[in-house]
Amino acid sequence: MRYRIKDIGDAGLDVQVPVTAAWLATECPGVDIVPGPEGTTLSGRIDRSGESYLLRGDLRGKLVTPCGRCLDPATVDLDVPVIVSYEETDEDEAADAEEEADGEVRAFSGGEIDLAPVLRDEILLAMPIGPLCNPDCAGICSVCGGNRNVTPCDCEAKQRMASSKLSALKDLKI
Repeated sequence: MRYRIKDIGDAGLDVQVPVTAAWLATECPGVDIVPGPEGTTLSGRIDRSGESYLLRGDLRGKLVTPCGRCLDPATVDLDVPVIVSYEETDEDEAADAEEEADGEVRAFSGGEIDLAPVLRDEILLAMPIGPLCNPDCAGICSVCGGNRNVTPCDCEAKQRMASSKLSALKDLKI
């Protein structure tokens, strides 16, 4: 995901960056996501713009992550436009600038542009907080632990009845 600026000619440089499961595991630790079966790719172009370089592209594909309610696989569609400007600085300034990057202008050093941080940020920003396997997901029963999409249960209703303030009246004989 690193591109040398000497390879970027006057016509620019086309880039195709596939997102792999191994890369996601390394760059997004603690986030349980993998590319979908059709894959996820950043397709775009890096153009020279005076002293800076401009990346324009689209991050497209599908990512698979656990459902926020039932933990079955949930598919998240990605179609994110990516526009970032890169400016070359020396290594010390690049490290400081990377910590303060505002997303629109990134610093690079050593004659190489690394697309990995931008790609990681765009993926994490595109992920929903509570992805769902389907909009009507019933989730997991808090009593028996079963997936209510597979086997509906009435455990919660029974528990509410048992803990009701009037539940003692059910045994009252008149």
